[in-house]
Amino acid sequence: MMKLHLIFIALLLSGVSALAQNITADTSVSAVSAYKCTGSSSHICLAASSEECSGSSCDMTLSKLSDFATKVCGLTTADTVAVVPQGVTALPEYAFADCKQLRHIQLPNTLKEIGDYAFLGCDNLRDIHLPATLTKIGEGAFRECSSIKTLTIPANVTVLPRYMCAWCADLQSVALPKGLKDIGSHAFAYCSSLESIQIPNRVAHIGSNAFSFCSSLKEISLPVSITELESYAFSDCSSLKRATLPANDKMLGEYLFTGCKSLEEIVCMSKKRPTFDCNSPFFDPSENLKIRYITPGWKW
Repeated sequence: MMKLHLIFIALLLSGVSALAQNITADTSVSAVSAYKCTGSSSHICLAASSEECSGSSCDMTLSKLSDFATKVCGLTTADTVAVVPQGVTALPEYAFADCKQLRHIQLPNTLKEIGDYAFLGCDNLRDIHLPATLTKIGEGAFRECSSIKTLTIPANVTVLPRYMCAWCADLQSVALPKGLKDIGSHAFAYCSSLESIQIPNRVAHIGSNAFSFCSSLKEISLPVSITELESYAFSDCSSLKRATLPANDKMLGEYLFTGCKSLEEIVCMSKKRPTFDCNSPFFDPSENLKIRYITPGWKW
């Protein structure tokens, strides 16, 4: 699957200063765009536009470790383990992006925030334990970390940003905190090994395509707390057989289950029939799926 997704982001350019008990980073930036290189190389291209990306010969790449990785963590291109020292409260954006050799990382119990795309493209990263002190995870923080198998989100995190774990192909299970309120768009898109996920009872919003192409997901149950379920949230989950919708009459996004060719049953115990965005159905009528609907008496 081609991964040419335009992301408007800022690249960490300047250095960091470390103090014994309070390490901070200078995060002055310049605006760039990131692309998955189309050439034989698998690097992340930082050309200003897709036209400027020249494939495997492109020299606008994350070919160097960030200043944070080298000066604060002492990481070299040969290291497979990174240790973020105690005292660090935030990982800057792109802190370890495209560190292909990285397999394990140790985070301090002082860490509160992980910046945008901090581990983007770390496709050999297998082991990451998020400390209980963590409160914020940045956009695309673990995007394309294709070797991570399990992930536990700490209790104080209430929002999962868009693209957080997109294209984490080996991710099999995720433990979400009870206080979680928001799951952003594409947060788990293309997590093809994700077999199940328990949505906490306080989640109010699930973004568009949040679980698209989770081809191993077999069942999903959504709590009554959800007030906004955006379009295509579970599209192309080809193994999905049963879906339980929130027991409320809030508006549902369009084509929620399009491409879910194994879907057999949809349950909705709302007292009133929910409405759909743009008056669209669950899936394209041309898909001709034979669905059993379970409701308190009204019909879809």
